[in-house]
Amino acid sequence: MPRKRGMSGGGVAAIVVAVFLVPVLLFVIIMGGYAIAANAIFANAMRDAQQNQTSQETQPETGQETEPAVKYIKMSDRPTYKTTYDYVNGKYEQYSKEALDDLQGFMDKYRIPNSDDGGKYVTDFIAVLGKNAVDLKSIGDTIGIDPNEMDDQIASYKTTTDTVEAHFKKGEPLDVQLTLKGSNGETYTVDGQNSVELKPLWADLEPKIASAANNLGANDAESAQTIVELAGLSINWDMNAGMQYCTKSGSNNPDMKALDDNETFAFYCPVTPNVIYANSSAPDWSNGSGYAQSAGIRHELAHHAIHMYCGTIQPPVVVQDGVNRFEGVTNSYAIKYLGANAGWIKRSAQYAAQNHHEQYLMSDFTDKAAEAIHSGQCDALG
Repeated sequence: MPRKRGMSGGGVAAIVVAVFLVPVLLFVIIMGGYAIAANAIFANAMRDAQQNQTSQETQPETGQETEPAVKYIKMSDRPTYKTTYDYVNGKYEQYSKEALDDLQGFMDKYRIPNSDDGGKYVTDFIAVLGKNAVDLKSIGDTIGIDPNEMDDQIASYKTTTDTVEAHFKKGEPLDVQLTLKGSNGETYTVDGQNSVELKPLWADLEPKIASAANNLGANDAESAQTIVELAGLSINWDMNAGMQYCTKSGSNNPDMKALDDNETFAFYCPVTPNVIYANSSAPDWSNGSGYAQSAGIRHELAHHAIHMYCGTIQPPVVVQDGVNRFEGVTNSYAIKYLGANAGWIKRSAQYAAQNHHEQYLMSDFTDKAAEAIHSGQCDALG
């Protein structure tokens, strides 16, 4: 007997203030103060150097043979200075913007654990990049006489940036110690010895999900929760909690607007990508059939997979002749890569189509789109 349509996908973006955003914002404030102080210090140093050079150049002639005039060089006039600064500052701007725009997405992208240690590690990384950029900018007005020595000093900033970035991508200690102090007296310290255990790559988790049996707990609900945890996610049985972030607004997601609460079996909200929301009152959670785990939960995990690969649950590749087929593509993905029962998925999609939710139906197109996403291709099919 066909199941009730019960797999709602997606939702819409809503702003979530994560606890880790506070130290990141604190860092921005501190860096602002640090930049002002550093620029002032180096501006004074530059003025002193210029005055010294002027004094030497205007010494009165004594009639005695004098040493050749020393040729002073400004750091920012060296050929590699601008390109190196653009590179170093570009790395800082890239990572800091990513973190401030979407911290949860940033943590997921770089596989940083959602913990206090993970948040501190991210903030340390951005702080080191920022200070490196500020320091390089500040020495631009430094006066020197040895071009080779100056070029080596400039190059060292790129080396530091690349080294710290490489450590960050592996969760290793950054190996940089520093304390930043803002003009308001706030300080931030990086000891450089903190490390984190990166979360597994999604591609490594998929085979475990696909091979997992449906009877992994005392009942269907426990088994579904275990499968969700295999994916590194958590399950929330309070549907209303999810609706705080992903509403039923027609402009946000027409599919969710069309569903009654009692029809919604579970759903995935892109704003909270580490959570699957489930309707505990749905009968399929307790009938012992395994449908809940193999069809419903794996469908929602497929939404997460597509989100991880493409940065959205509705990438261009899911559109066929102007029609958004993201739910059908998600069904195809769940069957192909996450071990969902094809028979249950197809029957559920057919039942949904009978109730005017044709978007869940699968076809050769949805299969090809799922394959493309799994290979990393999110653009429209040619």
